[in-house]
Amino acid sequence: MMTRIGYMGIPFSNSEEMSQIFAREMGFDDAEHVPLVTSKDVVDALCDGKVDYGVVAVRNSTAGPVLETQRSLEGKDVKTVREGDLHIHHCVFTKRADLRISKVASHIQALGQCKDSLSRLYPGAEMIECTDTAYAAELLAEGRLPDDCAVLCKRSAGEHYGLHLAHENIEDRKDNTTHFWLISL
Repeated sequence: MMTRIGYMGIPFSNSEEMSQIFAREMGFDDAEHVPLVTSKDVVDALCDGKVDYGVVAVRNSTAGPVLETQRSLEGKDVKTVREGDLHIHHCVFTKRADLRISKVASHIQALGQCKDSLSRLYPGAEMIECTDTAYAAELLAEGRLPDDCAVLCKRSAGEHYGLHLAHENIEDRKDNTTHFWLISL
């Protein structure tokens, strides 16, 4: 029987990468990785029996606790099966190279991990919170974010959506790491 692992985000997110790492470590050769966007969606799917395991980001070395995950786990009877750290790199992608950027969209944690770099690169830019870094890339590529908006995501996400790489590895700390849990009932 196939093991179903739900993770925060969508394909090309850091959580998807961690889901794949956990599956290898646990010996789940047949794992199905299920994108569930938010921590709440992961915990709800786990509690409803729609997935066997869940992957949630718990804290980041730069931006601190992932409040979304803390709130989603409150009052839930889940256990941590495995823990792991993932070194996180963020890139800035734009629709095209010639655009003046006045907004940056990404997950609140990513925006926090790159706060100083974004202030230097795009002084005065409006920060727009999105449910996932890869989802921000999808929104920009599909025209659901304005052209003067940049997104912060993994390199593979921006490339997948055909966006222009404006800046690479802009996390404020080079040791930027996120701690994840693999959870189950």
